[in-house]
This record gives sequence, structure tokens and C-alpha cells, in this order.
Amino acid sequence: MRHAWKLIVLTIALICTLVACTSLDHLQRKAIFRPSKAIDATPRDQGVNFEAVTIIVNGERVTGWWIPAAQISAGRAPRASALYLHGSGFSLSANLPRILRLREAGFNVLAIDYRGFGASDGDLPSEESAAADAHAAWAELGKRAPPNGARYIYGHSLGGAIAVDLATKVRDAAGLVVESSFTSVRELLPHTAYKWIPLAPVQTQFFDSLEKLPKICMPVLFFHGTNDYRIPTEMAQSLFDAAREPKRLEIVQGARHIDIPTRFNGQWRAAIARLLETAPLKCGG
Repeated sequence: MRHAWKLIVLTIALICTLVACTSLDHLQRKAIFRPSKAIDATPRDQGVNFEAVTIIVNGERVTGWWIPAAQISAGRAPRASALYLHGSGFSLSANLPRILRLREAGFNVLAIDYRGFGASDGDLPSEESAAADAHAAWAELGKRAPPNGARYIYGHSLGGAIAVDLATKVRDAAGLVVESSFTSVRELLPHTAYKWIPLAPVQTQFFDSLEKLPKICMPVLFFHGTNDYRIPTEMAQSLFDAAREPKRLEIVQGARHIDIPTRFNGQWRAAIARLLETAPLKCGG
């Protein structure tokens, strides 16, 4: 009888532990992604033609936009294409002005909502699911981009961490742009409302760009604003220091977390133009 009670107690303890871990994982994912299903605008609202895109990832729909670039000169089709990976809290609609800046800079753009965002399936993303979505979108971009055209990865905020992860897995990208992003979840935690959480023993979501950047073999361009209210500017310097050459860090005076391509378009576009002129690296492996 005593052994039976021990078994019952151990079973209850195990169940409680599993429930607690599941709850903590859910809390981390919700705090990091803050997914939004809002669909308030499309490129057509700005007079820009686009194609709605659906990609199937693990049996679920990832939706997005394919936006051909503006013709940069008469009779000359743009060759560069970019995968745009947005940050937390907002779906593609809220990112529309930023996405259209890429188009204006000469890129064909594929922009996606991770599962849990916008019209994509799912409710709450994870580091693993967002990485899978980005990888599938990169393959989709390869099907749509002009033959032999250069393809770039562009990530903003949390999307920057997702972009860094993708860049460690592909060898056919001409370059990576990381805008207003962070070093890792653990290092960002003290700068958030969740700084009271003892994260280390229960962490399930890492987004450790600092650890991944040395593995990336492609030109990297970093942007960060001096008035970023979410992520310290010092993190951009740490990311830059971790990356391999060729690399460039653009600290934008007065810029906040979301307005570098829009309010500071001249500096942003000049840096993007320099990236386009940087030769892709030839990586082994």
C-alpha cells in the first residue's frame, strides 16, 4: 500500500511539473511573439499590385505577399529580391510602409506572416515554428525570384533574430539585413516587463543571435536607432562585433524602433545600396 501511495504521489508530481512547464513555455512564447491576427491593409491600398501567397508548412498555411519591385529604369527589370521577416506584436498590415520601402529600393519582396499571425494558421508561434516558416518562405522566394538574381534576407526586431537563424541554414543568400534587433532573449529580458522571471531554469525560447552570427557566411548590414525604446543600441554593437566580415553597422541618430526605413529613408537606402554592391561570399560546406 505504501508503494502504491508513493507511485500516486510521484505521478501527481510529474503531472504538475509537466503542466507547469507547459504553462511557462506558453507564457514565454506569448510574451515574445504577442501575435496579432489583424489584417487592416494590403499593398493594393497603396496602389501597389501584389499576389497573395500561401505556403504549406507541416500541414498548416503560412500566408504572405509577393510584391514585384518598381521598375528602376525603363525596360530594365530589377534583379534583387528580399524575404521580409517582421517583428512581434503586429502582422504584415502594420509593416506595410516598411515593406514598400524595400520595393521602392529596387527589391522584389516576399513578406510572410508566421503561423499565429495575420491570415496564417495557428494561434501561438514558437522559435521552432517561426524558423520553419522562414525556411519554407526562403524556398518559395527561390521559385519566384528572377533567375540568377541576388536574394537577401531582411529581418526587423524579432524578425531579425529569425533572419539570423535562417542565414545559418542557407548558402544561397547574397546578404542579410538585421534591423533594430537583439542579441538573445536572455540578454533582452532585463530590459522588459518580465525581468522578474528567473528564466534560466525554465527557458524554452532562446533566439540567440549572438551565438549564431559567427556561423554566417554572407555580407551583413545592421541598423539601429539611438532612440530605440525597446532594444538598447549597445546590442547592435554586440551583434556587429560577433558577425564576420564583410559587415556594416548603421547607427541612425534619432531613430526609434520602427521608423528607420520610413523617417530616415535616405540613410537607410544608401546603406542598402552599398550592401547590393557587396559581392556575395563563397562558403564551403
